[in-house]
Amino acid sequence: MSRSVEMVDHTGGGLDAEPIVALVTAVLDVEEVEGSVVVAFVDEAVIQDLNTRYREAAESTDVLSFRYLEDDDDWPEPEVDSGPTSGGEPELGEIVICPRVVRRYAGEEGTSSARQLGWTLIHGTLHLIGYDHETDEGRMRAREQALLEALAPMIGPDLLLEVADASSEG
Repeated sequence: MSRSVEMVDHTGGGLDAEPIVALVTAVLDVEEVEGSVVVAFVDEAVIQDLNTRYREAAESTDVLSFRYLEDDDDWPEPEVDSGPTSGGEPELGEIVICPRVVRRYAGEEGTSSARQLGWTLIHGTLHLIGYDHETDEGRMRAREQALLEALAPMIGPDLLLEVADASSEG
């Protein structure tokens, strides 16, 4: 099966792509889904703008998923063809994450930034492959927990350091 994950850091925080790409790829592997995913890290102003524009929620959030393979006129069109890429896999979509909000949510939840980022990446990836916690009567939440446990060895100090080192936005 063909899977590719690209990470883009728009925060200027110098994030290390390797542990982030590895975790998203692992979720795709476990779920047996082919495709390409882009994970973009942005600052709080950008994620708030996207959340306002596409979800009509005028507040920042930790993660937004833009699923290219769904027929939903409310989400932005991909900038490239959502059919097979040059590697042969379909483009699943983009996961947009705000490290500052991830850190804030970790504090509110009483968990580590690494675990919160791990959950955020799993959550965003599951949305791209068709899960929807707002309509599936707990199926997505149960899957998130199972994946958090199964992939726990991947959610360690590397992710923690990357979130802690991310942009120190104003």
